[in-house]
Amino acid sequence: MPTPVSISRGMRDVLPEEQAYWSLIQEVAKTRLQSFSFQRIDTPIIESQELYLRGVGATSDIVEKELFGVGRVGTRATQLDAGDRDLVLRPEATAGIVRAYIEHGMHTRPQPVKLYTFSQNFRYDRPQKGRYRQHTQLSVEVLGDGSPLTDAMTILALWQILQDLGLDQDAVIELNSIGEEKSREKMRAALQAYYRPHLSELSEDSQRRFEANPLRLLDSKAEADLKLRENAPQIIDFLDDESRAHFMLVLEYLDEAGVPYDLNPYLVRGLDYYSRTVFEIRERGDEARQAVLAAGGRYDALVELLGGRPTPAFGFGLGIERIVGKLQEKGIPAPAQLTTQVLIIQLGDRAKKKAIPLLVSLGKKGLAASMALGKESLKAQLRSAHKMGAILALIVGEREAIDGTIIVRNMKDSTQETVDFADIETVIERKLAELSEEA
Repeated sequence: MPTPVSISRGMRDVLPEEQAYWSLIQEVAKTRLQSFSFQRIDTPIIESQELYLRGVGATSDIVEKELFGVGRVGTRATQLDAGDRDLVLRPEATAGIVRAYIEHGMHTRPQPVKLYTFSQNFRYDRPQKGRYRQHTQLSVEVLGDGSPLTDAMTILALWQILQDLGLDQDAVIELNSIGEEKSREKMRAALQAYYRPHLSELSEDSQRRFEANPLRLLDSKAEADLKLRENAPQIIDFLDDESRAHFMLVLEYLDEAGVPYDLNPYLVRGLDYYSRTVFEIRERGDEARQAVLAAGGRYDALVELLGGRPTPAFGFGLGIERIVGKLQEKGIPAPAQLTTQVLIIQLGDRAKKKAIPLLVSLGKKGLAASMALGKESLKAQLRSAHKMGAILALIVGEREAIDGTIIVRNMKDSTQETVDFADIETVIERKLAELSEEA
């Protein structure tokens, strides 16, 4: 009898009894993201190696050590066409989504373009618990808006997904800003000056990164590197004024949303395309950050780097296998699922800060509420409400923010009334019930 063929190292089968968890995560994420007006996109598993050399960075671990080649990458594969000799399996989703954004002229669409995908990614990495060579990721991207509100609202969408799944109690968001390229140039020089006398004490990986990417020394988990890091320069001290102001507004908006976070001055992320805001989500007990649940940040230069016009962008990735593992570990039941119902329209900075706590409160009551991003005029935001299929629009302008009122607009017949902010949740519940009966 032939010896059975075993699964390849670092791969795993998702058996039928686990499928309910995968369906749960996809449905919860899809429902929450669609309430925030994200649309799904799917890109190929196979891409050009050049995409990741230019986008992710030649000195990143992904490119240096973890790419899965298709055919014979880097060899004289005469049986392959020239364009097929540098194909690789997709190691992450963002670069491919940005390529699609450029290639399909998505800059001509109303901005921002808000996309998400569930992707199979491949990295030739050392297998460990919750980390496989083939892994599934939820990737969420906002292209075409550089405001700090986009950073905060995208993180809020992720946080609400974790809340919907019941995984927020033990989770912590770690935040940092790595500024613009000029800030990072100064930071790299300061780090090299600090670490140069200690070069022989660094881990092998950090010695290799010292010249090409010294910021990664701050992100090292090696014991020797952690000890030296204690007295190393901190990125926050080198931030340019605009990046500092941007980051402070992100924190203020997250405070208004009641999203908990810790500042981590050493957080840099492992991909070269990040700038300004970066973040990771882990369980509080995972001090070594060995099992990050989700991570992301701003990448304003990537679209231009890949051949597009200058386009600000923000996004994150969430590891499905690790989320499945946490659901199984905690025995968490499936939460109630939501549908799109309410769009909050905010006109001006004062109104934005008034609208954020309302958005959070409605989400906690099981209502799918969202805010229009990247649009300042009432007309444009009302168009967004129609496009999203919202039942009600809640309008907060500067006057309403000062007066403590809010305008409730029926999107079906365009009737509206002004109510006290304190009564808004009761009014929404009543109106949704009335409209449901009419339907």
